[in-house]
Amino acid sequence: MEVLKIMKELVGRKDVQSKRIQEIANRTLDLIKPGMTMGALFQAAIKLNDGYPELDPLVIKLMKEYEQKYKYKAIEQVTDLVENGKYDEAEDVVKKVLEFKMSE
Repeated sequence: MEVLKIMKELVGRKDVQSKRIQEIANRTLDLIKPGMTMGALFQAAIKLNDGYPELDPLVIKLMKEYEQKYKYKAIEQVTDLVENGKYDEAEDVVKKVLEFKMSE
C-alpha cells in the first residue's frame, strides 16, 4: 500500500518521468511477493531502494516494523530465560541477535 502512495505522489510531480515510475514499479514487483514472511520482506526491503531513493520512506518504515517486532520478541525471550536461570540459553539468543544485526 505504501508503494502505491509513493507512486501516486511521483505521478503528480513534473520532475519525474513515467519511465522512472515504471522502473520503480517493476523493481517492487520483482522483490515483493504476496505471502512473504516478515524476515523475507525485510531482506527484500533492504534491496528495494538500491538505485531508487524514492522508496527510502517505505524501506525505513519496513525496517522499523521488523526491528520492533523482533527486538521485543528477543527481549522477551531473553528475559524469560534469565528469570528461569537459563543463562547459557539467554546468552545464545543474544549472540544470534547480534550476529543477525551485524550481517545486515
